[in-house]
Amino acid sequence: MSIIVLRWWPRLLPLLAATISVGTDAWVVAGFLPRLADDMGVSIATAGLSVTVFAVAYALAAPVLAALTSTIRPRLVITVALAVLSVANIACAVSTGFTLFLGGRVLAALAASIVTPAAGVLAARVAGEQHRGRALALVIAGLTIATAVGVPVGSALASVASWRAALLGVAVLGITAGLLIHRTAPNPPAGARQRVAERLAPLMQPRIVAILGLTTLGMAAAYVPYAYVATLLPTGNSGWLVGVLTAYGIGAVAGSLASGNLTDKLGSNRTLAIAYALMALSFAALAARPSAIAVVAAAAVWGAASWMQTPPQQHRLLAAAPTNGPVTIGTNASALYAGIAAGNALGATLLTAGSTYMCLVAAAGAVAALMWNLVLSLRPRRAEVVL
Repeated sequence: MSIIVLRWWPRLLPLLAATISVGTDAWVVAGFLPRLADDMGVSIATAGLSVTVFAVAYALAAPVLAALTSTIRPRLVITVALAVLSVANIACAVSTGFTLFLGGRVLAALAASIVTPAAGVLAARVAGEQHRGRALALVIAGLTIATAVGVPVGSALASVASWRAALLGVAVLGITAGLLIHRTAPNPPAGARQRVAERLAPLMQPRIVAILGLTTLGMAAAYVPYAYVATLLPTGNSGWLVGVLTAYGIGAVAGSLASGNLTDKLGSNRTLAIAYALMALSFAALAARPSAIAVVAAAAVWGAASWMQTPPQQHRLLAAAPTNGPVTIGTNASALYAGIAAGNALGATLLTAGSTYMCLVAAAGAVAALMWNLVLSLRPRRAEVVL
């Protein structure tokens, strides 16, 4: 690691803490749905609406809130959003009815939809164009670290104490990250003033639309079997499930970090080509299910490939619309959540056909994403740092 890299890398750690908070908040509820349903007197399916409501609110709000806050210093934006995120989790933790709980989850989603795009844009500005890919990867790694560590810890806290304690823990995490941001994060000036319509204008550009479409397709393919990972193990090997999930989480963190370095060295096109090829191969291996240990190994590659996508996609968007980073990065987050939702829905539809067929469809989706990426690489575009 060069001296130049060492100068910016520590300055991004508060932003990493911010995205760990957001990621933990987004996914921790899934770990205590049965307890939430029992306490609120609703079915598990109804309790699951809180996850859906969060994702939909995030996806719809991210571009608009990014446009509205883009003329405010990003450090202030992230600090206030983390404070709101913490208040929302406290409100959920003390709620006595499911309607109030849903309202708190909507508020949390609105705050989260501000934090991640703003953190990505700030990281890219701090690191500079030469190290943009690695900076974006470090921030996105917070979401994968939350998947691998934060969510299991939150679920364990819910088991030992209660689901309310888990949400209070997320609130404490958000407050801590906010204080770190406020005290230590860089504070560059806000973007130039523009009307909201002007901020949103790049979203009508065909290339931007095509890039966002690839985000949705790639994440949809990645998440087709995710919610049904237990069915991927050979019969009689359910005890390996923890190992599969752990391998996926470790792979996700490693893939996210590695993709930043690859993007800076090889460019977005080649990095994504590697990601989609690895994803297709991992799903082919999962479809075969030769042994439990092979499923664990394939899950590690699957996790790495899935989370290699985001940094190069963000890199592409910043290159295509450099003056509207918050809006395009925010919309990319919306596309990401839309892809996850679509993949989960498709997986549920395919589950009756068997896990082998489900994985083969996911592999086909990865190949389709590979082809889409190839088309994008051939179209005229703004120059990237490395082509």
